[in-house]
Amino acid sequence: MLTEFDLKYVPLKVIKGRVVADFLADNPIEQTEVIDTWSFPDENVVHIENDIWDLYFDGASNYMGYGVGILLISLTGEHVPVSIKLDFNVTNNAAEYEACLLGLRNALDLGVKKLLVHGDSSLVINQVGGSWKIKSQSLAPYQTRIEELEKYFEDIRYVHLPREENQFSDALSKLAALINIPSHVNSMPICVERRSSPAYVNVINDTEEGETEPWYTSILKFKETGKYPPDLDTRGKRALRILSA
Repeated sequence: MLTEFDLKYVPLKVIKGRVVADFLADNPIEQTEVIDTWSFPDENVVHIENDIWDLYFDGASNYMGYGVGILLISLTGEHVPVSIKLDFNVTNNAAEYEACLLGLRNALDLGVKKLLVHGDSSLVINQVGGSWKIKSQSLAPYQTRIEELEKYFEDIRYVHLPREENQFSDALSKLAALINIPSHVNSMPICVERRSSPAYVNVINDTEEGETEPWYTSILKFKETGKYPPDLDTRGKRALRILSA
């Protein structure tokens, strides 16, 4: 189709940057609108949403038993703690692998597709991440199973973190290792809450039946006068000082 035209092909020569700069300087473009340097172009189009879950895992192996601690954090910040007791003997490294593998299973059960895995075991993180090779034959099956589960994720990455930043999953693993679960019980739910005041605050004005004064009358008088009630012994005086503090 191009044969009917008188076309000539020549190699493209290198254009030095200085030539382009001189051309632009000699032919300035008249700016009719003020450029807002602080605006972000297509800010309604270019939108990044964090759709990655976080998984923290840890394993415990001691003379009391063996346990696994897992903490999953959803996209909305909800925490899903899992504590599993192992009724078989494992080494420290095997306990870490158990925690990592069971954590991946729990994430898949919740429908997680993108996962950021955090662990304080440099051995496990580097081996499952592909940086180190597995030399132990007893740990090789864990690696094989983890690779099988990774296929179900759209994105999965491994991050090593210091032990002090992995306290929650560490506590869950030690809890599972220390407690004795009855043989007829498969699971024991746990709930960890935060309280900023003593438990007696809501009943501060309550009085027992037959009493005319609230329970804190002695404490209040001691705070005001510094004197003990006449019927207190040495142990009672010490308890009053502690409560007053």
